[in-house]
Amino acid sequence: MRWVETTTTVRFNEVDQWGITWYGHYFAWFELARMKVLEKFALLPEQFSALGFIAPVVSAQCEFKKPARTNDIITIQTHLLKPQTASLTFQFEILLQHDGSLLAKGETVQVLQKLDGTVIYKLAGTLKERVDSMVQYFWPD
Repeated sequence: MRWVETTTTVRFNEVDQWGITWYGHYFAWFELARMKVLEKFALLPEQFSALGFIAPVVSAQCEFKKPARTNDIITIQTHLLKPQTASLTFQFEILLQHDGSLLAKGETVQVLQKLDGTVIYKLAGTLKERVDSMVQYFWPD
């Protein structure tokens, strides 16, 4: 199983009055890492749209294990589950870089649709090629 890693620093504006990261920022970090993966396979939102598709997130969840604090350097690891339908399920782990401790883990699910919102059930053409390439990266034979 392969992961893509993204690193960032917790900024002062991301913490609450108790000095710990406000929970909503974990989803922003998931998005930061997911965009890095999608960029690698030419599947950024504007590229999806150019192919005639959208991929809205329909589910997002996060389990908080340990708080991040201002100036912590964190690593967001991203993994793609093997798709069983025309959807993309990404798993995330956020780790404190200096000791590798798990801060949070979560998942997002995107459903692939035509531009008009019609759900697609089978990938074809360029979209299929790009998604297959991403799947192969995470799940090499």
